[in-house]
Amino acid sequence: MTIETNTIPVDGGAVHFLSAGKGGKEIVLLHGKSFSAETWRKTGTLAALADAGYRALAVDLPGYGSSAPSDQHEDQILGPILDAMGISSAVVVAASFSGWYAFPYLLEHPEKIRGFVSVASRGIRKYREHLPRLHFPVLAVWGEKDDLIPIENADLLAAAVPNGRKVIIPEGTHASYLSDPERFNREILGFADACFADAGPD
Repeated sequence: MTIETNTIPVDGGAVHFLSAGKGGKEIVLLHGKSFSAETWRKTGTLAALADAGYRALAVDLPGYGSSAPSDQHEDQILGPILDAMGISSAVVVAASFSGWYAFPYLLEHPEKIRGFVSVASRGIRKYREHLPRLHFPVLAVWGEKDDLIPIENADLLAAAVPNGRKVIIPEGTHASYLSDPERFNREILGFADACFADAGPD
């Protein structure tokens, strides 16, 4: 499986992302604060999604990995990046601190979202009053032994949205995708298949 390296200009800065696979069924992967787009290569997530027929895109958020820093506030960053990448309909996966980037976009542009995977995302409590507006499928993935973001946040998210559920990775830490990449990738694939079930073949 070929994983391509890409750089695009966004608001005067360079944003780096990795992509794998082809077709119109797109999945955007956002990393945690201690990680980068490369994390999704190491976990095999990019390859697993591409092998299943998806176009997977792992973004280096501004100031992380190989992306230039940005002066924009975090709640204004994701939209211009996805627009520059040509994303019009996608499943978005947000790990930990990237929830701060994802939730504002989800709420502002729900028509562009096929589904959302919160991997112990931050921002759930901040946006809890607005969560019922998210009418696309939502999956909360948490590690059983996450000692940073309480599992109660997964319950809150899954219960607040009209179409939400949670998955607990046994023995998983805050970065549950590192604890059990195979299980994590399987859960993401199953969720994506359900989100794109009505899309038909590319």
